Amino acid sequence: MKSSIKIWREKEERYVFLSKIGRVVSFTKIHEAPKGFRSSYIVVMVEVENGERVVGQLVGDVKQSIKIGDKVIGVLRKLREPEKKEVIKYGVKWKKI
Repeated sequence: MKSSIKIWREKEERYVFLSKIGRVVSFTKIHEAPKGFRSSYIVVMVEVENGERVVGQLVGDVKQSIKIGDKVIGVLRKLREPEKKEVIKYGVKWKKI
């Protein structure tokens, strides 16, 4: 039986949006974050160059204003804070450029 970690590592499309540039089409601020996340964070919907739209967390200096039309780039970041014995999960988040 394969471990869930091995299956995740073998996925071909896990970093499809890494280093892709896109524009913000929508965003919202999450005020009540679930366990493992910061107290608040911003989620953006991004339209990448091929017209596909994806949703992800905005990272970097999120105190600066974000607006529709801003350019962002896909970056590799930790998805959430792991529990003591959990594996650290990484994925693509979005950073304003």
